[in-house]
Amino acid sequence: MGRPISIINFERSFWASILLGIGGMVFHWTTVVDGLKKDPLLSGSVDIAVIAVGLALAFGFALSFLLWYLISRRANNVAKWIYVVVMGFGVVSTLTSINDPLSPSGFALAISLVSTALTAVSIVFLFRPDARAWFAKETVDPRAFD
Repeated sequence: MGRPISIINFERSFWASILLGIGGMVFHWTTVVDGLKKDPLLSGSVDIAVIAVGLALAFGFALSFLLWYLISRRANNVAKWIYVVVMGFGVVSTLTSINDPLSPSGFALAISLVSTALTAVSIVFLFRPDARAWFAKETVDPRAFD
């Protein structure tokens, strides 16, 4: 069975969100580093904090890539639900941080919001009828994938 159109659209919105997230982080990186330098608790260990933030971001992207693989290539239903829960929290977190003065602003905020919207769209694609069949591995009318 080929991958249904909803899974293909999930991938498209997933990768667009990831690319925007990486672009937003590159755009916002100097602000993150400046914020770490101003933190009095980190005096003398800013370099370690920057490395820790970088490692946390790398871990987050690696987890996202793993979930993408399990969802779109292996039709793993558990991975789908982990993705939905984790990214759902991310969507809520982004929306609640809009008024936070420490959050990105301007263009970085716009990138973050578009990336979050694409993540929400990717979640919606996972619950379309053809995607449900993909995860259930049940016999489906082939016209569902047109």
